[in-house]
Amino acid sequence: MSTQSKSKSLIATGVAAALSMPMASALALEESISLGMWANYTYDVDSDASEDRLGDVGLPALILYVNHEHNEWFFNAETRFGEGSFQSFSGDDDRYWGFKELAVGRHIGETMTLTVGKTEVPFTYSRFNFWPGERLIRGFGDQYNVGARLDVDPQGPLDMSFMFIKSQNWGSDTTSMDDGAGVGDPGLFRAGAVGQHWGSNDTYQKVNTVVGDFGFTAGGFRTGLSLQAGQLVNQDPLVDPVTGEVLTGVGEESETHFAAGLYTEGTVASLDLGAQFVAYDQGDVDAFMQEGYDFTTQGSGQAMMLSAGLNDLGNWYPYADLTWRSPDSDINDVLDDFGVGVNFDDTFDLVLGTTYNYGPGWIYAEVLLENLTDEENGLTGNPTADGMEFTQTFSLTMDYYF
Repeated sequence: MSTQSKSKSLIATGVAAALSMPMASALALEESISLGMWANYTYDVDSDASEDRLGDVGLPALILYVNHEHNEWFFNAETRFGEGSFQSFSGDDDRYWGFKELAVGRHIGETMTLTVGKTEVPFTYSRFNFWPGERLIRGFGDQYNVGARLDVDPQGPLDMSFMFIKSQNWGSDTTSMDDGAGVGDPGLFRAGAVGQHWGSNDTYQKVNTVVGDFGFTAGGFRTGLSLQAGQLVNQDPLVDPVTGEVLTGVGEESETHFAAGLYTEGTVASLDLGAQFVAYDQGDVDAFMQEGYDFTTQGSGQAMMLSAGLNDLGNWYPYADLTWRSPDSDINDVLDDFGVGVNFDDTFDLVLGTTYNYGPGWIYAEVLLENLTDEENGLTGNPTADGMEFTQTFSLTMDYYF
């Protein structure tokens, strides 16, 4: 990744450089072609299979970074290959590669930067942890979409970013490759489901969306307000079950969405701190279902993240991310109407971890605690016959860059 097209962040050189932007130092060069990799070991404390196998090593990824600058112009690309690419795959499980970032940009004077292509969406901040990802804040932290972005930073306390998102990914593909998106579908509306907050190739896709981020820096903290609003379009055509005739095509039914995030991040002594609160609304939950589709949006609700990291331990960097999500009653009402019989509860996830910088890369030791309050109808956790249960997972991840 490159810092040219990213919002101003007081902790970007600390947390972001060590976690979400491990190649920042190499990619600050005017021209670079670099490679990276990672692989992961996971042990699920609540899984008999994981216990019998003593966990599993897998989910490898090979990452190609290409960055170039020519006068005021620049090019940034990140391509990932392998099952550990943080892809949700969105119904295309045979494809294990894709572009995380692919964009061309230009610096305009001393205060503005314009970027066109697949680039980072300026909405709140991303998590501190590496492998468990955004958890219950998913859909808002680490987003890369296709469109045009304008950053304005007059080198004072105020800065702002704007973006028009034409589509979630290239064409009608929803595969985002957002870090920590996860693979697999543990249940209807579950936070770990394929496609996450923004649907999948079999449900709906985010398109024609405008985003604005406004920040103010003072006293070691940057406080910001992020807003986005736009369209969701159906991805699954409606087909007559008898004749096989396509009654409604992909993209012919649409719904609106809106989200607002208030956040702050900065450093106090040796502590990196961050907090964000997001309110979201994807319109009528059953908008597509009323048109004959068998899927719904995520409806409306609230999400929150609290993050902390300790930055004075040399090559070690311990951190924690607590996330919370509370769906409004509209999802539960629709589920009741269709006889699903599930009423989702407020859910908390916690990630505790540390990184160790060994030189060419980082080692990450992380513990994921899902559904902390052991809610039967929590959005995350271990699915059982009696509902969702509190789950503990240990991950050890290693990456290398050259």
